[in-house]
Formats: sequence, structure tokens, C-alpha cells
Amino acid sequence: MSLTRLIVMYGKLEGAEGKFARDPTGYLGIETGIYQKKGLDVSWQHVQGTEERYYRLEHRSGDISFVVGRAALQHFLDSKWSRLIGSSMNSCPYYLIVKPGITEIGDLKGESLACRESTARIVPLALVFEGRGLTLGEDITLVLPDGDQDSFDLLIGGEAEAALLPRPYAFIAQEKGFERMVEWPDVVDDPLPVAIETTEKIFRERKKDFAVFLEAHREATRYLKTHRDETVRMLGAKFGHPPSLAAKTHDEYLIWLGDQLTIDFGQLERLLAQVAPDRPGGARKLASEWIVPGALRG
Repeated sequence: MSLTRLIVMYGKLEGAEGKFARDPTGYLGIETGIYQKKGLDVSWQHVQGTEERYYRLEHRSGDISFVVGRAALQHFLDSKWSRLIGSSMNSCPYYLIVKPGITEIGDLKGESLACRESTARIVPLALVFEGRGLTLGEDITLVLPDGDQDSFDLLIGGEAEAALLPRPYAFIAQEKGFERMVEWPDVVDDPLPVAIETTEKIFRERKKDFAVFLEAHREATRYLKTHRDETVRMLGAKFGHPPSLAAKTHDEYLIWLGDQLTIDFGQLERLLAQVAPDRPGGARKLASEWIVPGALRG
């Protein structure tokens, strides 16, 4: 049988010691023959840097890119030629990671907390602390860096006693001896942490191939989530995870992968509020311009 070739690109999470891909499903999908069964020859390529992946899409040396939603939206606003065909993770709440010795939220009185500025702007951080008798800005110093990598660095470097971090960063911090605040509620999130995109031109030419890929990737995602031992082994082999980190990644991060592969409208609204809150027309207009037909739900 003649197979249709697709080049799918992903990047590793910046600053997390090269240990994390936002969606590593393709490795198991290829290994188990899921894509091949659907008539696809999928090449799952690590291409570091969103700009490099955009370059390859534009110059036709790649077909699909897996990318964080913030970067994808900013690129669309700047260029207008990228298109979302889906999302394999619509939401994944941050963890509150603290230095050793802090065991409850009340212990943060007099300490500093780092959180990405665009994230902190749209979530009810102050209400969480008020519920514990603390005033944000008075009892707790809020540090607002530009990115999650900066929050991670402030925590690791001792310039902040706590940080709100995406789970992969949180896992690395825990490996370094920092601790997770279990009582922290799921109020801080990263809208569309895994977006699936291509270009308008490639989509027009390969629409049917992409539909087959999405069908196969749904099956591969279900396989990854229900075959823990194989996933843990793959994470060790492909990303150098020790068993404990691989198990944590499966149990606390990859479980947030969704096999619908569609984009939740509520998360799109939250993403727009972070990246471009003043863009005219709101999320509905954005969706009509950026997201291919059938990829949006809600």
C-alpha cells in the first residue's frame, strides 16, 4: 500500500532541560503502527524554536506544527497566514511550587510569588489569598515576569519563594527539591498549551490528509493515555526521563491531552484575553479568521 507522507514538527519546552515535549504522542503512534494503518507515513520531527518551525511550514519542508497557543496566536496576528487545525490540549492548570519549609498558603505571608504577567492579569489570584486572610501586594509580593521560564528561574535562583508554573516546569523544580502546594486551587491555567497548526495554503492542498492525520492522532492519544507502561518507557527512551519523572509526566500532565483534538471556544477567549485583549471583534471573529472549519467547539 502506498503511504501518504506527512512531516509533523514539535519543540521541546524551553528551559526545562530538554526533557519535555508538549505532545509526544507521535512516537507511540508511529511505533504501534496507528498512523500507518490509516495510510500515513508520519515523520515526527523535533525542530526547536517556533520561528524555525514557521520557516519550514512557509518553505514547505514541514506540514504540521505542534506549538503553544500563545506563540501561535501572536504569529497569526503578525502574519495572518497560519491556520489552526485543532488542539491536543486545551487546558492544563498550573501548580504552585514553593521553597522547602512552606507547607500551606498562609506560610507565604511576607514572601514573594512569581507568575507570568499576562496570566496573572486575567485570573483571580487576589481572591484566593483573601480567602486565606492574606492581601496580595501587601502580605505577599507579586512578581510579574514576562514568561513562565522567567518565573521558573526566579524560583530556582532564590529571588522568589514561590512560583506558579506549568506542570513540566513544576516537575523539574520538584526534581531540584522544591515542593508543590497541594491546597492551591486550579485557578491559573495556560489556554491552548498545545495547538496544531499549518498554513492556509498547505491546508487547502492537504485538507483530506489532515483529516486522516487527526483521526489517527485521536487513536494514538487514546493509546498513550491507556498504556501507561509503554508511555513511561517511551518517555525514558526519547526524552531521558528517569522512571519517577516519566510516571509523574504521564499521571499529572499527559492525562490532560484530549482526543477530540478540537479547540474549546472558552479557552480561545482566555487565550485572546492574555495575548491581545483589545483586538476588535473578539474571539468569534478571531476564530472565523484563524481556525479551519470544524475545528472549533462551543
